[in-house]
Amino acid sequence: MHMSANIKVSHPSPDLGDEVEEKKLATMRPKKDAWWQVNDTKAMKSGQRGTIYWVGKAIMGEDGAKTGHHVKGCSYQGEWDNNQKNGYGVQVFPNGQKYEGQWAAGLRSGEGTLWVPVGKAQKLRKLYVGGWKDDRRHGRGTCFFKDGQFFQGSWIHGKMHGQGTLRYSSGDLYIGDWYDGLRSGKGTLNKANGDCYEGYWLNDRREGSGSFFYAESGKVFVGDWANDLPKAGVYTQANPNPEQATLVPKTSELPPVMLALPAEVLEGALSAVRNARKSFRATTTPVERLFDEDEVEALKAAFQGVQQADGTIRLAELQGLCAHLGTEVSMPRLMQLMATVGLESEDHRGPSADFDNFLRVVALLLDEEAAANPGGSQTEGHFDASDYNWDEDGQDGLGEHMM
Repeated sequence: MHMSANIKVSHPSPDLGDEVEEKKLATMRPKKDAWWQVNDTKAMKSGQRGTIYWVGKAIMGEDGAKTGHHVKGCSYQGEWDNNQKNGYGVQVFPNGQKYEGQWAAGLRSGEGTLWVPVGKAQKLRKLYVGGWKDDRRHGRGTCFFKDGQFFQGSWIHGKMHGQGTLRYSSGDLYIGDWYDGLRSGKGTLNKANGDCYEGYWLNDRREGSGSFFYAESGKVFVGDWANDLPKAGVYTQANPNPEQATLVPKTSELPPVMLALPAEVLEGALSAVRNARKSFRATTTPVERLFDEDEVEALKAAFQGVQQADGTIRLAELQGLCAHLGTEVSMPRLMQLMATVGLESEDHRGPSADFDNFLRVVALLLDEEAAANPGGSQTEGHFDASDYNWDEDGQDGLGEHMM
């Protein structure tokens, strides 16, 4: 039987149905996440965790874009909530500082202690222990300064504020009021040599009434101070012991004063110093310290009732407001007061005052009234907001005839 050499053997072609099935199975497999997604999922932190180190890598967002950088050299061990430090934890910073305490939303908040490195050995020294808020010292706390000083008292937004005690490296001790990191209010400074000042302070300087005891001479100066210096007062021998506190103090021996009316001269000097001090206080003290919240609200209601479109009032409106507050003031005197707070006349209608300057003018007027009527019921620099009843719309009847 003869077979042809041209016979071709054909192989079966692949089934197209198998290829379609393979592609279908591939689409059903779970999609593999990108590496940044895998790492980000692993890094999500909540609850108690071990030490986390940052090495300067970029922080990647959900879409893979850079959203920031970790600080190189940091480490944190503690509690987390929703990927933020929350609860108790210990943080070491790149500069070597160490914080141990409470956290909230990634910031130091609550009670905590801060250490700082010292010297080449970088040994940790305790710098602050106490309250924190929004990553700053806040509340009661004690700070140990590098030069040996330490402060114990109240803090607000990272500054000494309220009641507190500061022990200086020289041995001096201040106990009293603080404002925005400076001695302001009433306080006592006991010096290492035995001298003592007790009285009022403003912006870290002795300002107002106060007494200074000189330990070496046993004498005391009682009077008014301005810009940290005594201006006018009486210099007498201090009582040697408490049992003699009711006795009339002996005055020191001084050369005879050749003045016809020495008492009037002294009173005039005291009056001049007090007036200068009141003007200085009214123009430099923060307005929130001149009046309390109720007083500010009452004065604001009166001010808004007559203010112009630009938020200021003119001389005539100011005179009417003062009259409504129970103080009759002449136009020339108002011009002087407005000049004292730094307002100059812009045209024939006189200077205009915003609410801040209005409060300062009122403070000057109240100080003048308190000095003229020392036996009055009102406290110097304050008035009773309940004495003034404004209408429900915030006006007091002045608006119609003063606008």
